[in-house]
Amino acid sequence: MHAQVVLTLTGPMDHLRLVWQTGETLLASAPFDEDPEGNRYNVLLALQEMVTNVLRHAYGLDESQPIEVTFTLTEDRLRVCLRDHGPPFDPLSYDKGEVAEGTMPTACGGLGIHIARMVMDEIDYRRENGWNVLCMEKGIRVAAKA
Repeated sequence: MHAQVVLTLTGPMDHLRLVWQTGETLLASAPFDEDPEGNRYNVLLALQEMVTNVLRHAYGLDESQPIEVTFTLTEDRLRVCLRDHGPPFDPLSYDKGEVAEGTMPTACGGLGIHIARMVMDEIDYRRENGWNVLCMEKGIRVAAKA
């Protein structure tokens, strides 16, 4: 199975619902062997946190700026990439320093980045032709068919 969905969004933060619903629909067909609902929710939460960061921090709630979200689902992986025109910012270099591995931060800020690091298998960032590009991947374990 292979599916790809590309969303280009401008407008109010209400568009977060569209990102969530699109991801939820696509993830419904992802055959997670372990805790399918939990894995789906965690992926959607990480995605929503990253989109919210772009809207709030990169764009300062300027609703005219675009965010592109690309979902790619294969037999063994889900890849979600976000692109924005905000100032260059590598969220992977952001480190509060006080967060112990496997725990949630207690200070304000950095929650979304920490959540994404905890629940996704891989995250990478690059700056490409004036765009911030953040890609997150989650492995899907496919059960052997009897």
